[in-house]
Amino acid sequence: MRLLLAIGLGYLMVLPSVAQKQSHWHLFTFYSYEALNQQRPAWHVWHLGLQRRLARQTVIADVTVHQRFNRRDVAWALDSWSTLWSKAYGNLRLQYAPTPQFLPAAEVYLELYQGLGAWEVALSARSRFFSDNTVPTLGLALARYEANWYLRTRTMLTTLAGHLNWTQTFMARRYWRPPQEFIDLQVGIGRGVEIIDVGPVLQAVRTYFVAIRLQRFLRPSLGISVGLTYSNDDLFTRRGILLGLLQRW
Repeated sequence: MRLLLAIGLGYLMVLPSVAQKQSHWHLFTFYSYEALNQQRPAWHVWHLGLQRRLARQTVIADVTVHQRFNRRDVAWALDSWSTLWSKAYGNLRLQYAPTPQFLPAAEVYLELYQGLGAWEVALSARSRFFSDNTVPTLGLALARYEANWYLRTRTMLTTLAGHLNWTQTFMARRYWRPPQEFIDLQVGIGRGVEIIDVGPVLQAVRTYFVAIRLQRFLRPSLGISVGLTYSNDDLFTRRGILLGLLQRW
């Protein structure tokens, strides 16, 4: 785990020097609220991030506060999107929770995208490092651009206690001014590995969800993001709302 984090941090810190003259800054904050069934306490997430956009790379530093099961966890993360070669780009995200009660202590996510004409193929790998367990996930996605639309489906395979779990997601996104102004609809179904209690307690559950999100800039420098979600994960039925503000300069 330490080796993966060290490699990832090194990657995030090496920025192309040619891009320094074309930097842009973005500040964003999001809040999400999810009401649970059977009078369980609601889940809350507060998210604050700072993004620097360069000619060939975008780097994001963020902090997220999660409140679940009447407990609160804080996670810090670095996120990088980089142009790699012709029609290819990659995303690397590293997350660390210093005193986790239900979140993984560390998380590494890597996804590589390759364009093939109007199509796009992506391979992803995610590892969640808990105190006594490591949960790996592999993903394969196929997407297509149609005018202002971006259509994508992704298969994810997650292993827990030697058992393989499968989830399929679908997304349709309509852009106004890519990549930050859009409306999208996402649905998913399958069997995933979820955190169901502090400890953390992990369990493979049947799941399906639907989410819709709108993001637009009301002024050149000020934007909003609004979303609605519904999910059923066997144990929890959740209905949520997301509100966000974006500032760029």
